[in-house]
Amino acid sequence: MIGDEVFLVGDSIKLYVSDVGSNTKGAQISVSRANEGFLKCLFEEGYQDIVEGTIVIKKVARRSGERCKIALYSNDPNLDAAGSCIGPNGSKVQKIVSQLGNGVNKEKIDVINWYENPALFIIEAIKPAQALGLIMEDNNHAKIVVNDDQYTVAIGRRGVNVFLAAKITGYKLEIKTLDEVLASGLTY
Repeated sequence: MIGDEVFLVGDSIKLYVSDVGSNTKGAQISVSRANEGFLKCLFEEGYQDIVEGTIVIKKVARRSGERCKIALYSNDPNLDAAGSCIGPNGSKVQKIVSQLGNGVNKEKIDVINWYENPALFIIEAIKPAQALGLIMEDNNHAKIVVNDDQYTVAIGRRGVNVFLAAKITGYKLEIKTLDEVLASGLTY
């Protein structure tokens, strides 16, 4: 289940089949609402551009009940994938959010654009924080430079924003303030 959601007997709910197996008692089906695949299926079901293949879901990173990031790519250069799925004033993505749990705290969705260039993708993945730049290092490690007032936004509540950004990019990410970078003489 997602977060603090509660269901009553007879409630209609959507589930994601995460595993099918068999044991001595017969077939066993594992279902989930917390799986990343559940979120991906909600997007595939809710957007015609995704069904048609104009917009492609490249990656999903999720901490169920708190926040998730979904990276989208548009095969049409005239269509902004993230903007199209967010909709005016977030109206389209709110339809997906409304299906993610019935508890008090709603899961937040960050819809981001996917870039093949890892540096651009990392800067996009750290949103809603505004990155000033990056220091790319070996072994899939990067330092993200942000203004002092953006540090807590980049980290996120309980570290969830930087955790999901690292998960979706595949990089080990470290957040550095501009003052830290300037004091240590690093170039970004």
